[in-house]
Amino acid sequence: AEPDLVAQATRVRIESAGKTVELARAADGRWTLAGTPVLPADVSRLNRLATDLVTPKIERHVTSNAARIATLDLDSSALTLLDSAGKTLLALDLGKTADGGGRFLRYGDEAKAYLARLNLSLDADPASWRDTTLVSGLKAEDIASVSIGFPDTPAPVVVSRTAADAPWTSPATPAGSQVKTSVLTSQLGNLSALRFTEVKPNLDPEVVAARIFPREITLTTFAGRTMKFALNRAPEPPAPPAPEVKEGETPPPTPPAAPRPVYVEITDSQTDAVLSEAGKTHAFEIGEWILTALPAKAADLFEPVPTPPAASAEPVSATTEPISVTTEPMTATP
Repeated sequence: AEPDLVAQATRVRIESAGKTVELARAADGRWTLAGTPVLPADVSRLNRLATDLVTPKIERHVTSNAARIATLDLDSSALTLLDSAGKTLLALDLGKTADGGGRFLRYGDEAKAYLARLNLSLDADPASWRDTTLVSGLKAEDIASVSIGFPDTPAPVVVSRTAADAPWTSPATPAGSQVKTSVLTSQLGNLSALRFTEVKPNLDPEVVAARIFPREITLTTFAGRTMKFALNRAPEPPAPPAPEVKEGETPPPTPPAAPRPVYVEITDSQTDAVLSEAGKTHAFEIGEWILTALPAKAADLFEPVPTPPAASAEPVSATTEPISVTTEPMTATP
């Protein structure tokens, strides 16, 4: 494909394995994944696709025979580039790999097949084209304060610092304790790199059940940006009653626990328009370890102040008198 055609494209449609995915470029240049909801597209993957399209060269014309074309699997995968008016810029059908290397392809409705050295794989699974980043432009060293809600405290515990290299402090610090820096470092790393794994409608029963007991964390940067995270997970159900087992019988195995996904709701003062719009109708599922890694109670945020080492005793200067050893002269007896 010519580089100009790829640059003009505002929509990319991929069809493969019975699936179809479509990506669209907005007026501001941002690529999104069409669907419900509209989600950010993985631009790095899209760039690789564009590179793969402009670098290959046609090696040769293979055939114009319809019967032989039918043996090349040219209906298995298709790629279409369209402009802003919906005009097709490029229509490409990809077939199987040739025995000697290279890929069979066909342009649009042409009754011709070609062989090209083509490093192109068409994946039409929408999930593989998502940019799953939920937090952008945030680094752990940017954070000035952290507010964490706990089930055992009436109000969130707030810790803060005056600079990135300054110590963390909190008015809730117990006497003889200090903020446990390792806990904050871990949490800031998790939240600043947060990604979603799946999206579900807000009215899905799993999502509704998860919102009963949220864990809330608020981050504030030195520049004044605030991000509030509400981590939601359905409470653990009560254990089922033990089955009645007759004497001599083996009890049945315990059934596996029902999954309890973790969902996050993010309120960001630096709004991402695409994610914000998606969040109105859908919930973002995240790895459960993000929730389980949170400190369970307020006391977990603190640790005892290390006891300073005992002062060493003053070195003792010992003066040793020289020892004079007098040896009686030996007298030889004839």
